[in-house]
Amino acid sequence: MPKILIYSPSTAGGLAEHTYYQARALEKAGVKVICLIPPSFLAGRKTDFETVVCLPNPVEGPSGLMKKLRMAWRIISSRYVLAWQIIKQRPDLVLLDSYVEYLAPLWIDPHILLSRIFGVCYAANLHDPVRSYVIGPLWWHRLSVWLAYQPLDFVLVHHELSDRSIIPKRVRVVVAPHGIYEVDLGNHDPQQVRNEWEVQSGKKVFLSFGYVRDGKNLDLAIRALKEVPEAFLVVAGSVASSKDKSFDDYRNLATESGVAERCRFIEGFVSDQEIGRYFAGADFILLSYSSNFHSQSGVLNIAAHARKPILASASPSPMIEVVTKYRLGVAVVPDSSETIVGGMRQLMYEAITPDWKAYESAASWDLNAKSVLDAAGFTGKTES
Repeated sequence: MPKILIYSPSTAGGLAEHTYYQARALEKAGVKVICLIPPSFLAGRKTDFETVVCLPNPVEGPSGLMKKLRMAWRIISSRYVLAWQIIKQRPDLVLLDSYVEYLAPLWIDPHILLSRIFGVCYAANLHDPVRSYVIGPLWWHRLSVWLAYQPLDFVLVHHELSDRSIIPKRVRVVVAPHGIYEVDLGNHDPQQVRNEWEVQSGKKVFLSFGYVRDGKNLDLAIRALKEVPEAFLVVAGSVASSKDKSFDDYRNLATESGVAERCRFIEGFVSDQEIGRYFAGADFILLSYSSNFHSQSGVLNIAAHARKPILASASPSPMIEVVTKYRLGVAVVPDSSETIVGGMRQLMYEAITPDWKAYESAASWDLNAKSVLDAAGFTGKTES
């Protein structure tokens, strides 16, 4: 039976959820999965696959030089822990939860050695093929991106790439669909949830769920409410980082814009048991990403499970592709309050007929696992 070692330093959010469902599907497909995780991985959620708690939790505390140094140490030390676990576990495939280049010159050596000298097969989920976020000098960024690809045999993407120039030619690009999250929606009364949010009668609720970051353009959505008096906005989740606007910033903007009575800001971690309440109370899901977003959205795959139409914006990406192809909602030009206004009105007043079943068939974790197994050459070697 082939053995896959999955490296998952993320503890919550889309990357951790993707790891959980992908690992579960791979285990179901007949391979042995061992997942390296931090202690707080998905708040201690029970898994159907083996886990090894050996990675450090995310760095917390006020921003500053010490926090940056601790974050750098976490990145570097985690990769050396991975190298030791590869030697210890002797996997047939090392699968990274995501491609990350940060500080690669400081941790890449053992992995190049393991891949080139000892023949260890590496792969990575390439959620964001556009590496536009630069840390440090440009030459350091380019060197880090180049080095981080060196151990990889193949990368997994959510749709065909129109431009793969940044990926070395020797690295295979494999399409593996992002599956739907099987969240327990529970048996919540939508009206009761809306009453708790103090949603006025006749209003349509747009829900922005998950990590709150500047790239989600929530400020533009709040301004759009001025032009769409029938819309009500609920923002639920935690601020992604100290560099992103706070909930207070958005509350102040809502007050300044005269729409505070049509906004609810619910800050904090949302447990698995509570997710269903938010989607039950919503009419539409807001995914108003900026033009810097080129990936798929985990929240979209909760929305699909909950059968909630989506208002999406981003650069050309797997998210925009599936929203358009399967009519999952409305896709608009990013970074514009005016287009968000138009998208809100279109969702509220025009008939939207999403093809949920077709999307569910295409967005299959079983297909994701099959893509991994085929790319790794494990087909026919698994146990059913």
